[in-house]
Amino acid sequence: MGGSSSRSSDAAHEARRNAERAAEQARRESERARMELQQARRDANQARREAQEAQNWAQRDSSAREQAEGRAQEARQRQEGAERARQEAERAARSWEEAAANAEQAREAAEQAKKAAEERLRQGIPPEIRPTSEQMQQSRERHGYGTHALNIAVVGKSGVGKSALLNAVRGLWPEDPGAAAVGVDETTADVQGYVDPSHPHVKWFDVPGANTPNISGWLYFMNQSLYIFDVLIILFSDRFTQTVGTLLSNAHQCSIPTMLVRSKADQLIRNLKKDRRGRLTDADAKKIFIDRTRDMVYKNLSMLKLPLQPVFVVSEEGMRDWVTARNSTNVIDEQAIYQSLFPESTEQESSLPSEA
Repeated sequence: MGGSSSRSSDAAHEARRNAERAAEQARRESERARMELQQARRDANQARREAQEAQNWAQRDSSAREQAEGRAQEARQRQEGAERARQEAERAARSWEEAAANAEQAREAAEQAKKAAEERLRQGIPPEIRPTSEQMQQSRERHGYGTHALNIAVVGKSGVGKSALLNAVRGLWPEDPGAAAVGVDETTADVQGYVDPSHPHVKWFDVPGANTPNISGWLYFMNQSLYIFDVLIILFSDRFTQTVGTLLSNAHQCSIPTMLVRSKADQLIRNLKKDRRGRLTDADAKKIFIDRTRDMVYKNLSMLKLPLQPVFVVSEEGMRDWVTARNSTNVIDEQAIYQSLFPESTEQESSLPSEA
């Protein structure tokens, strides 16, 4: 019996140990399974995260690709725009080069034209401007041109004595009725017409002086409508100026007869005597002055290639003395110019009986 109990007890212990070992084994297996499950869960979570990350990266790559494609398209467009701009710039550069070349040619042409104009002006020849028939008619109406009269204009620079000589050749003093205003300054603002009291068929015109702030010398002929007159008496005193050459040239082109007159002869002769400190007689001073005047005029006419013509040397006093009293005491060329203008007066005077 005793031996049988001992064996049973041992078997029970063995069974318990086996059970404990099996339970321990099961516990370890369960713990391992639990750990493996946790690892699997971690792996699954990691996989999900990686999958999400991969998906996010894929989305970002798609967006980046789209952006890259957009930027590439923009770059292509900018490149195309740059190419067009380059082509436009090249065309513009060629245009600028052509414009610069044309501008240089125009500058050279303008420079040549300027030199030619300066040479023409030096010769007293302004740009050629031909008046139209309408301009002629309008100017005649504006200035009171006498249709059935001899229309004579007295022209020249300001201060040469135009108004004074116009009065003298009509036998008038400045204070007489119908006399032209005279003064130190330019007193004629507009063209003024005057009928000659001794010759009703003659109408004199006092023209404002050239080379004043309002009247340029080379525009003088056209601006004052000098092309309408029948005769131009062109005055100068100190020097033969560019204005004189301009007037002569334009009158010649328009086929207008001219009389070239050096005025203020009495004053200029007195100045010559003063310069010679009184060593000249009146006759000598007058001869020197006349010779110098004619020499100066002929040289200038030759230089300007204008037809040679006489120059009349006169003074206001000498002209008035001759017209009013036929007094030749102070006369130089006053009688000659008067008789050139009024040849019928000479014929009438020569037909009168001489005094006994």
